[in-house]
Order: sequence, then structure tokens, then C-alpha cells
Amino acid sequence: MLGIISTIKDKCRQCYSCVRNCPVKAVKVQNGQAEILYDRCINCGNCVKVCSQNAKYIQRDVEKVLGMIKKGEKVVACLAPSFPAVIGEFTPNQLAGALKGVGFYQVREVSFGAQIMAEEYVNLFKKWPNKKTMISTPCPAVVNLVERHYPALLPNLAPIVSPMEAIARYVKLTSCEPLKVVFIGPCVAKKEEAQNSLYVDEALTFDEMFEIIEETNFIDKPVEAPFDGPEPSHKPRAISISGGLLHAVGETEDVLRSEILIVEGKEDCISIIESLIEKKISPRFIDMLFCKGCIDGPILKKTNVFSNQYAVSKFIFKNEVEYRQPAEPYKKKIDLTRSFYNKKKSLPIPGEEEIRKILEHTNKRRPEDELNCGACGYSSCREKAVAVFQGIAEIEMCLPYLLEKVSAELETIKELNEELDAIIESSYDGIWLADSNGNTLRVNRAFCRLVGLKREELIGEKTAELEKKGVIFPSVTNLVLREKRRVTVIQETKLGKKLLTTGNPIFNEHGEITLIMINARDFTELNRLSQDISETKKLKEYLQSRENIGAEIQPAKVIAFSQKMENILQLAAKIADVDSTVLILGESGVGKEVIARFIHKRSHRDKGPFVKINCGAIPETLLESELFGYETGAFTGAKRQGKPGLIEMANEGTLFLDEIGELPLNLQVKLLQVLQEHRLVRIGGIKPITVNIRVIAATNRDIENMVKKGEFREDLFYRLNVVPITIPPLRERRDDIIPLIYHFLEEYNRKYDKAKKISAEAKDILIKYNWPGNVRELENTVERLVVTVEEDVILPHHLPENLKEINIPFKEVNVDGIMPLKDAVEMVERQLLHKAVEQCNSTYDIAKILGVNQSTVVTQVWRKKFPAK
Repeated sequence: MLGIISTIKDKCRQCYSCVRNCPVKAVKVQNGQAEILYDRCINCGNCVKVCSQNAKYIQRDVEKVLGMIKKGEKVVACLAPSFPAVIGEFTPNQLAGALKGVGFYQVREVSFGAQIMAEEYVNLFKKWPNKKTMISTPCPAVVNLVERHYPALLPNLAPIVSPMEAIARYVKLTSCEPLKVVFIGPCVAKKEEAQNSLYVDEALTFDEMFEIIEETNFIDKPVEAPFDGPEPSHKPRAISISGGLLHAVGETEDVLRSEILIVEGKEDCISIIESLIEKKISPRFIDMLFCKGCIDGPILKKTNVFSNQYAVSKFIFKNEVEYRQPAEPYKKKIDLTRSFYNKKKSLPIPGEEEIRKILEHTNKRRPEDELNCGACGYSSCREKAVAVFQGIAEIEMCLPYLLEKVSAELETIKELNEELDAIIESSYDGIWLADSNGNTLRVNRAFCRLVGLKREELIGEKTAELEKKGVIFPSVTNLVLREKRRVTVIQETKLGKKLLTTGNPIFNEHGEITLIMINARDFTELNRLSQDISETKKLKEYLQSRENIGAEIQPAKVIAFSQKMENILQLAAKIADVDSTVLILGESGVGKEVIARFIHKRSHRDKGPFVKINCGAIPETLLESELFGYETGAFTGAKRQGKPGLIEMANEGTLFLDEIGELPLNLQVKLLQVLQEHRLVRIGGIKPITVNIRVIAATNRDIENMVKKGEFREDLFYRLNVVPITIPPLRERRDDIIPLIYHFLEEYNRKYDKAKKISAEAKDILIKYNWPGNVRELENTVERLVVTVEEDVILPHHLPENLKEINIPFKEVNVDGIMPLKDAVEMVERQLLHKAVEQCNSTYDIAKILGVNQSTVVTQVWRKKFPAK
């Protein structure tokens, strides 16, 4: 429930003026917003007076009063004694007329309540103990202060009602008709007093009074009317002025003897109360007002206390009336006494250790760190630490701490900005930042390079203008603003470059575009990077598959039951002990590397390394350095200590050059020199290095035909073709199929801990199949069957469907005349390819029909100029 004073949410700007000026610290700061603690607030109104943002709201009762008037109730307006200070050009009777004009039944002066209240003080003085200090109680803020914060002084409060309560009781108890009483004055605390009263129905401020008058247009047409009820004398009319109560009761002489003290203002009130509690003073009577008289009330902040006092004094002397005793019968009916209650809500008190921890949090570790600047609203750092412990203040309220924190954060932000600048500037891509109007805010060096302009030529320029000038087209910024989404386009610059550009919109919380971030990359660079990635991938695959240099090589196990393979092995065994160069020919997968290893293990070099180089697997840009090695600093990215090549690493062993047909022409020359001289020079080096190697080369290409076309050096071919060995495809040595099946079955059963067998029917199908992938395809098929077949015996239905296809019998080729055999073979190949191209949809289908590799088909189709499908 809201109290008399509350804070308007989000209007508070963390100036802490209300905390600083609250005498009882009844303000709690939470999440940067000041809140009133109603059980501690005394409603003095100081926070209202000092709030520069007008964030403090006083309870509004205008509607309640107007509601009573509209219902036809007889409402009596009781004007506080300070009313002459606010009427301006109005006369008192014009104000009375305006109030009656808006519907008030009567208008009375609260000064008459002060008059009958003063009589009670005179009687109380006679009965009050001599050694006991009496504190006056007309001021509700003083009463609230004692009840809520200094209850030890409750017995010292004079048990007499305020002038507002006195006039209200007088009006209602002396009237023969039901009346409603509305107090009108400068005091916020009167609203709480009215809420606790049985006689005062509502309390309005002077501002609310004028609001009612202005709403009913009576302020422009003032009509005089008399005040109602008994007219007070001039002394009680002065009660709103400093010492007014003493004048009303006639106790002014004792002021000089310090028997009576006049105390005004929040600081003096608290100071005198604390002195009383500490028994430092003991006057007979204290006339205590929380403001400097009611003429300094919180609602009178637009004027000053001196002009207000002048206006009230002028009214008193102009309307001086002798004191008249009220009618005795009425006086006897009125009880002007009251009671007071202990309303104190104590907050927890921290120990010294808790205070120290709170102070350390804001970097106050030594006494000299406690600046006591008061910016937080508390008089000292320790007082604020206590408030933090009590939960009514926040640690972050400390200004020096915040300044340190802000300074550190600004430094961090500066560093982050510098890092961001460095990141943006070091970006390989072009980066462009534009606002929602298409104005260029920022570009990096890369973007300037892409468009060929300087940074200062771009910053501030509209993208639409740059598009018109042809600097860049189309404008991605304009497309993003139009589409309100991410856009990717191909742009062209005035330099003729093509850019792959993406524009990303950045939205605010309202869904509006605030910035457009553009990222651009040169297509040429993209293509180059793609090529680099492809070559790196090939090198990675090659290096992963390459065997460790110098590792112990197991004896090559050759499965050969056909006569053709027996002959090849006999030849290989014969040449093993000599260092003649060997050229192994045959389709992919026939086992060229197996024969090469067989030769190595049978030779006197079997203790040396067997180094395999796949000339087709290493990227061309890296092949030379891999083969021949390089010296220190030979090129960017080279190892500091240099690196030997693979040829060097084969010293005293065998160098196996697989896929020799893929070796670039420029390296064929260098390889020929190594074969002839048995020496090489590293890249970046000048000193020849002698190597003792045996060379075995292998290829699945028609290398003689490559020589004729100039794709392979003739001299290198003859240097390699000392001992040629041609390995026939598996379809030409079907006697080897069954032994190979059993060999691979045994190998993969052992590897996967299986015990698979194969049926005769399945073996028959495998024998009839043409095996275009040769031994490698057979091995892969057996491994797949061992892994995937759940039964112990591999049956025909387990085999892949392509192995079950029945081979169509070939039609006999008719020979009509005599021609060279080579030309006849060429003619038949062309006719077969022509028919296959007509019947098949892909080179894979052609390879399947003709029983060759797909790569061979691609080469032949391209060479014979067949149209691609």
C-alpha cells in the first residue's frame, strides 16, 4: 500500500538528494530507484522540497473531496493559519467566496482551533511536573519523529491535540447537523494525521485547494464571502510563525531564562531530542516545529519564509480582534486530549567485521580511504555501510567507487575498441559499416583495396551515390534496407573485380534497422583459396596413407596360382638381385605395389627403406619439395633447419614411384638426372647429394602413347623401361580368384574375429564376374561380406546385385581385310566406345559394361573426341 509520499517509478535519477535530506533515513535505494520506507517516514516533506526531478508524489485527495461535495454533503473547509501567505492577489474573503463557490458549505479559520488548544496548554502547565520537560505537539512531523524514532520521549509529549484536530472537534461537536471537515494547509504530515483522526475527514494541501478552484473557474471571478464560526483573536493567528504557540499561551518571559526553548528545523529538532535523551539539558518547555514555522511548510517551496511571515503578520494586524471566550456550554463538550504510541521499527545493527567487509567492497581498506564525501546521501562512509547492511542502501551508491569503476571500465572499453579495430583491420575480407540512411560509417583497409579508394573518400558517403559513380554495383546496403533481411550478391567494382558480398541488418529492440554490416571477398582470391584447400587436402590424404620411412617392411605375400602370375613372379625374382630400373604396368588394383615390394624384399636392399611416392596424390605445388627436399630459408614457410626429400630418404633402399605417368614434365627432367647421375640438389641448395637407390616405377596409363603425344619425356621413359613387367587384370587370370577369396576371408575373419565361409554357388558367381577394379575390388567385396553378413556362410543372395549381372555374350568381330594390328585395336576400341556412349547415361555405366576403370573411360572418351552425355 502506498504511503502519503511515494516515488514515481523511473523518474528517479540517482542524485540521492532525498536520502541526503531525509532526517530519519526513511528512503531505501533499490535498483537505483529511491523508495519511501513508510514505517520509518515521518512525512516531513523534505524529500518533496529537494527533489529536482519532481519524482516524489504526495497523496492526492482532490477527487475524494469533490466526491463529497457532489454527493451533497455539507463540507467545512478549515484553512490553516498560514493561508495568507499563499492567496496572492486574493483577499481572505475572496478566497472564502471562491471556496464556497465550488461547493464548500462553510469556510473556517484553524486559528480558532489554536485558540482553544492554547487554553489547554495553559491548564497543562499548571499540572505538569517541574523537573519534566514538556514538548509541544501541534506539529505532526515532530510527533511522528518521537513515536517512530525516539519513543523514550513519549512521556514528554504534551497530550493535547493540534489546532487542526481542535477545530475539527469543535465543528462537529458543536454542530446540530452532520458535517464533513476538510483541512487545507501547507503540511504533508497533516494528511497522515487526518487519516488517524475521527473528526477530520480529509486533508488537502494549498496546491490541491487551488486546483479545485481553477477546475471550477472561480479563480477568475472572485466573489467575497465571510468566514464562518467564531473569529479567532490575533494571538492564535500567529501560531504559524516562529514562537507562535508561546504568544498564544502568554509564556514569552521564560524564554530569556532558558526555561522555554523554541526549536525549529529538522537538524535542530533532532539535536535537541538527542540532548534530552542524553540528559544534557532539561528545560521546562520546548516549542518544537520541524519546519521554521508553518509558514515554511514543504508545500510553500515556491516562496520564502520571510515573505510568508510578512503576509501573515499583515493579515493579523489588519484584522486584529480582541480575545473572546467561547460560549461555556460548547467548551465543556470538547475533549482536546490525545494519546501517543511507540511505533518504532528497529533495523539490524552490523558488527565491526560486517562494516569492514562492506567498506572493502568499495575499496575502503584504510581510514584515509573513507572520504566521507556525502555524495551517497549519508554523512559518512561508515553510516552508509550500516545502511547497506540494513538493506536500505546499495553498495554502488558510492561516487568515488563508481568513478574508479567507470574509469576501469572505460579503459577496458578502450582496449576492446583497440582490439576490435585491430581485428577489423586485420580481416582478410572487406568490411563496410553503414547506418540506416545508407551513410558509410566505417571501412577497413581490405575494402579500400577492393574498391581502389582511400578511407577518407568513403567515410560519410552515401552508398547510393557510390553506386551511381560506379564505385561498386549493386549497392548491398540499399538491398538490405529494402528487403530488411540478409542479402548476398555478386558485386562489381570500378576496378573490374567481382566480389561475393553479404549484407547483414542489425535491428534495435523496436525491430528497426540501425546498422548494416557488409562483408566482401574477392572471387579471384576465393578461387585461389579453394585450390589451396584442395591441394592441402590431397597432401594430407597422401601423408596419412604413406608408410613410415624406414619402418620394418613385412615380406610381401603374393597370391599367384595362374600361369601368368607365376611367370611374372619368376621374372621379378630374377631381377631382384640387380639394380636395374623396373617399370610395372597394369590397370588399377592389379597389385603393382605388391610386385614392387616382392622385388625389394628379394633384393640385397631388403634391410634398407622402401619409400613409396604417389606422384598423383601430392599437389603439384608441393611435389618438388617432397621429392627433392629443401635447404634452410628456401621459401616462405620452410622449416628453419631445412628438410630432406623422399628420394634422399630412400638412400640404400628402394624408391617406388607409383603413378609415374602423373609426374609433371618439369620434374621429369630432374628425376632423369637423379636416375642417370645418382645425385640431387635440394631446393635452395647448391651442393649435390649422392644417393644410392634402386628405382621401381608403376603406372596404369599407356605411357608409350603419352610419349608420342609429348605428355611424357621419351628419354625418361627409356630410362625407366629397362625391365618392363605387365600385370594382367584379374579377369585374364581367373585361376587366382578362388585363392584370393580364401586369402582375404582368412585375413578379415582374423581381423574382425569372425568365422565366415563361402558357398560354392557364391564362389561361382565371383569367378564369372569381370572385376573391373581387379584385386582391390575383390578384397573390398570380401571385407564387406565378412562385416555385413550375419549368417556363417556367405550365399549368393548376400552378394551385391552388380556381381550377379549375367555377362552378355559378345558378337564375333568380322575381319574384312588386312591392316596393322595396332590400327585394328584402335578401330575396335573406337567402335566399342561409340556404342557404349550411345547406350549408357554415364561414364560409370560405360566402365561397367566395358570392364575398365571409370578414369580410363573418361580419358578415352576425351581422347577420341566423343560427345559427353
